[in-house]
Amino acid sequence: MALARRALRTPVGGLPARGFSLLEVLVAFTLFSVALGVLMQIFSRGVNGATVADHYAKATMYAESKLASVGLEEAIKEGTSSGKFEDENYSWQVTVKPYTDPAPRDQQALDFEKQYFAQLYEIEARVTFASDDQKPRVVSLSTLQFGPRSTNPS
Repeated sequence: MALARRALRTPVGGLPARGFSLLEVLVAFTLFSVALGVLMQIFSRGVNGATVADHYAKATMYAESKLASVGLEEAIKEGTSSGKFEDENYSWQVTVKPYTDPAPRDQQALDFEKQYFAQLYEIEARVTFASDDQKPRVVSLSTLQFGPRSTNPS
């Protein structure tokens, strides 16, 4: 009987059993699972970053389009206009205001400038959108453009 038990524990040829124990296999599988999880998060963040970059590129294109339309498709006039693009995730706001030179000027120069028929306007286009993570994001572009002088006394 003792001989039969010994035959079950040792393989043929009398050499001890070779291979990994169950504990070693479980530890290796756990380490592999943790490493795979970390890699998945890295790739996921990369894909999310690319998606957000795509949204920013599209919002920038929309803002440039709105800046280009001021003075061409619609007259330059002081004020704010807003709306949504056909893609419902993007909304816009265009603000037109007279440009004020930050350099100090004397009253005679200011009175002389009021005689011009044109003046410089500051135009700002803001495009707002929500990315996949539902955070509100904004692209804001501004430019200066000549236009007819406002008839509003200032």
